Amino acid sequence: MRTLKASFLLIGPWDARLQELGAHIATDLNQAWHWVQDSTYNVVALSVTLILGKKFNEFYEELKRSNPATQFIAVVPNDFSANQLSILHEEYSFFRVMATFQDPDLEAHLFSALEEANQRKQDENLALLIREQTAKLKRLQIELEERVQRRTRFLTEARRKLFLTNSRIEGFKSALMAVHQASSVGEIEQLLNESLAATVQTSWIRVFFHPQDELFHRQVSTQLNFTQLQVPLFRQHEKVGSIFYLRAPDHPFNRDESDFLTRVAEAVALALDRIQKLKESESLKEQWEATFNSMSDPVVLIDANYDIIQSNKAADERFKEREHPVPARKCYQALYNRETPCPGCQRGSNFRVVSKDASPRTFEVYSQSLVLDSDKPAVYVNLYHDVTAQLKMERQILESAKMAELGTIGSSIAHELNNPLGGILSFTQLIKMEMNPANPLYPDVVEMEAGVQRCKEIVQNLLGFTRNPNADQEGDVSLKEVCTRAFKIVELQTKSQGIDVKLHWSTSKPGDDILVLGHLNLLAQALKNLLQNSIDRINDRIRQQKGFKGFINIEISSPNNLQPEIAQILVKDNGTPEKNPSLPIGLGVPVATQILRDHEADLEFFSGPDHENVAKISFTRLVLRS
Repeated sequence: MRTLKASFLLIGPWDARLQELGAHIATDLNQAWHWVQDSTYNVVALSVTLILGKKFNEFYEELKRSNPATQFIAVVPNDFSANQLSILHEEYSFFRVMATFQDPDLEAHLFSALEEANQRKQDENLALLIREQTAKLKRLQIELEERVQRRTRFLTEARRKLFLTNSRIEGFKSALMAVHQASSVGEIEQLLNESLAATVQTSWIRVFFHPQDELFHRQVSTQLNFTQLQVPLFRQHEKVGSIFYLRAPDHPFNRDESDFLTRVAEAVALALDRIQKLKESESLKEQWEATFNSMSDPVVLIDANYDIIQSNKAADERFKEREHPVPARKCYQALYNRETPCPGCQRGSNFRVVSKDASPRTFEVYSQSLVLDSDKPAVYVNLYHDVTAQLKMERQILESAKMAELGTIGSSIAHELNNPLGGILSFTQLIKMEMNPANPLYPDVVEMEAGVQRCKEIVQNLLGFTRNPNADQEGDVSLKEVCTRAFKIVELQTKSQGIDVKLHWSTSKPGDDILVLGHLNLLAQALKNLLQNSIDRINDRIRQQKGFKGFINIEISSPNNLQPEIAQILVKDNGTPEKNPSLPIGLGVPVATQILRDHEADLEFFSGPDHENVAKISFTRLVLRS
């Protein structure tokens, strides 16, 4: 039984199983003819014998009429004439030619022919659509030509009007060009006044922004004897102000002049918009540059080749710090005096780099990629934060922690040694009292007593330094004793590191002492912190310069005629110079500053005449004795 609709029509002794594919199988051409009357087929397969029949041509025309995309598959025996087959193919255009009805690739041929038929239907639909669009375009072309004709007529009329106003336009054409190059509203008014005075006979031209324009309009109407023409100025359909054309009261503006001056106002509005945008862009540029340059850390914008695109002032200062500054485009050349990219450089992420300067500095680099143009490679914004002081501070904190622990241990040891030393001293003194000075051993006993006294003095200084600084009462404190106690604490450290420490007393009399009001332990701790800061600077220079010999000078100066109420302690060292002498970097400096401030003493840092580091303590709470 024939299904309602099928894509394949097979005429002849075909295998009945092909009906499972949806094919209609007709026994002869007459049966197929009736089916073609009410159905359309995409693929028709039949033998060459039927094709050669008289009725096939009419059958073929009927199929092509109902479905021009129909594809034909012919069953042609192997002994069929090739020339005759070529003639039939030119006439009917076969999609496939098979030798038998039982061809093993029959299904593949049928579906290939079906695909070709569908493709031709699509091509036909596309051609139909193109024909429809072509017809539509022709209609649009006719409409466009009609519009062009109307536009041509309008342009002809416009040319006529333009010819009437051309004499005016030529007169102030140069002025309008100057207006667009003007940088302020005052320049625009001046140029228009000079240009339109001769062509439109204007006496005065003013530009006001909203709402001052309405106030000026009322003032002219009520107080000034002028004929005015107010034309609003717009920026993107928003009124921003007005331009006023003023001239004698007996000479009103006609329609042509009003239209002409309205067009001039449009040019002025564009110029004002340009000036406003220029000011805004300049303001934004200034703000951006101020923000960019206000950063204390160097910031550099580089491309994929490490070339510097832009840098801030901090980076420029870094360029000048190089030992041999030369023009350089590469970031590693300009910043770190390298010939190749810095080791560990990771553009787009954070990394750390060490400079090759005489005094190596460590920088934490915060790098961020930035796409400025989608068609170009990304650029990189690098911020270089100097962490040399931070790392130094961290090392000092570790050292301070060790010193604090050592102080705790030293305090315990000092307490344990104090009692035995007291006993040894007592027995030594008893032996000395009972021994005849003429005894050959007497000098040895005296030397033993001095040694024990020195050991006890060292223990007492250690106990005094490790004791709570606020435990002692405020009173008269000798600056010599302060310096001696602070020096005794760091003496062992300076000797082990080969640092030469000298104390200088500059008083009016050799035996004079300088007394201040305060706490001995606190002042000794403050001076010890300053000495430790000097030791750290000297050690830093020793690490950079092998064989370097460091020194620390402590000088005490008494009041004089120029400064009768001030005594000073100067601590000088030849360690690594501070980058900012007035703000030295050291863990104990803030503590020392606070202690001295509590004692109403001033602490000042500066570089000496021989480029040494100097810390000056000025005491004002002096104790004067009569």
